[in-house]
Amino acid sequence: MKSKFSILLGIIAIAGLSCRESGQKKSLTFADCPVVAQCISNNGDSLIVCDIEQVKDTFNIPLSSLLSSFEVIRLENAEDALTAVDGVVAVSDNYIGIASFKAKAYKLYDKKGNYLRTLSKPGQGPNEYYISIYDSYIDEKNQKVYLISFRATQIMVFDLEGNALEHIPLPYVTHKGRFIIYPEKEMLTMMVLPFLDTPSVIWEQDFKGNVHQEIPSGQFVIKPSDYSNEIWESLNTSKIDFSLVYWLPTRDTLYHYQPENNRLQPRFTLHFNEEVIRHNYIELPNHYLVWLIDQAAWSEMPRFSKILVDKKTMRGCYVDFKLDMLGNIDGPNKISFSRGYFTAIMDSYALKEQLEKALSQPDKLNPEMRKKIKDLNNSITEDDNNIVFIGKLKD
Repeated sequence: MKSKFSILLGIIAIAGLSCRESGQKKSLTFADCPVVAQCISNNGDSLIVCDIEQVKDTFNIPLSSLLSSFEVIRLENAEDALTAVDGVVAVSDNYIGIASFKAKAYKLYDKKGNYLRTLSKPGQGPNEYYISIYDSYIDEKNQKVYLISFRATQIMVFDLEGNALEHIPLPYVTHKGRFIIYPEKEMLTMMVLPFLDTPSVIWEQDFKGNVHQEIPSGQFVIKPSDYSNEIWESLNTSKIDFSLVYWLPTRDTLYHYQPENNRLQPRFTLHFNEEVIRHNYIELPNHYLVWLIDQAAWSEMPRFSKILVDKKTMRGCYVDFKLDMLGNIDGPNKISFSRGYFTAIMDSYALKEQLEKALSQPDKLNPEMRKKIKDLNNSITEDDNNIVFIGKLKD
C-alpha cells in the first residue's frame, strides 16, 4: 500500500492538461475537483471540515494564480551578506529580513538584495537572542524591526539602522511566540506554544508588558513540554488565525482569535478516518492549505503533500505549486505564505539546475519566457548567495 505521505502519481495540471474519462480527454481545472469539505454550524460558529478520504487527484497549481506580484531577488555575494536556505523571511515594501539558524544571524537587506546590516545574533547579550529567531516583523512606516527568539522574555526592537531601541517585556516566559504589532496603540497580540509553565496560549498586552486580556492554556497545554511542536499563524486575511502543529499526530483545529470578545472560534479542521498524519494549516485569502508532514523525512525538507480547499465551493485536491513565472519549475521545497506574502529561499545551484532543465525543453516555453529564463540563468553562478522569491498574495 502506498504511503499517505506520497503525492498521487496521476498529476493533473490546472491549465492546459487533461485526464481520460471513458476513453475521451476532458480538460480539467481546479473547479472540477470534488467537494471534499462541508460547513457545520454549532452554537453560532461555522466550522469547515475537510474529509481527507474524499481528496483524490493532484493538480499542478500555477503559483501566479495566487499572487498579484512576483519578484526574484539575488542576495548580495559579500561575505557579510551570506545566509542559508533555512532562513525565515520577513517582508515590507522596501526591506527583507532573514532569520537563519545556520547563518546564526538576523540580517536586513533592501529589496534589491543589497545587504544592509546584521541586527542581532545568538548569544547572552542584551540585544542578542536564544538559539534562533522564531518570528519577526518589519514596521517600515515607523522604521522598526521586531524580533522574538525560540524562548523569550522580551520582544527585541531595533530601528532600520540597526540601533537597539526599548525592548518590549513579556509577562510570561514565551516558547516559540508569534505576534502581531499594533504600533499606533502600542499594543500587541501574542500566540505561544503552551508548555506547562505557560498560563495563557494567547494574550493581548501593551508595550510595557501589562496583560489586557488572555486565553488560558487549558486544553492546549502540551505534555510533555517539547520544542518539536510548533505554533502557526498565517495572517493572510483580516482574521487572526491560530493553530498548533503537534509532533505526535493529533486531531486539531484552526481557530480565529476574536479580540473583541476574547474567544477562539473554530474555523477549519481535517477529518481522518484512519491514522492521523502530522499536518499544519495555512489560511489563504480564498483557500485553506494543509501541509501533510512526513516526520521521517524532515532532515531533507521534502516536497510535502499539500491539500488546497476552496472556502466557497468546498472543492479541493492535492496540489503541487509550480513557478509558472519561471517556466513551471518546481522551485524550492520550503515555501511560506505569511502576513500577506509568499516567500521562499533557494540555493543558486539548485535554481540553475531547474532553470537549465526548463531550457532543455524549449517546445514548452514561448520565446518571451525562454529569454526570461535564459537571462536569469546566465546572471547567476553556482557559487552565488541564495535567491529569494517574494510574491504578494491576491485578496
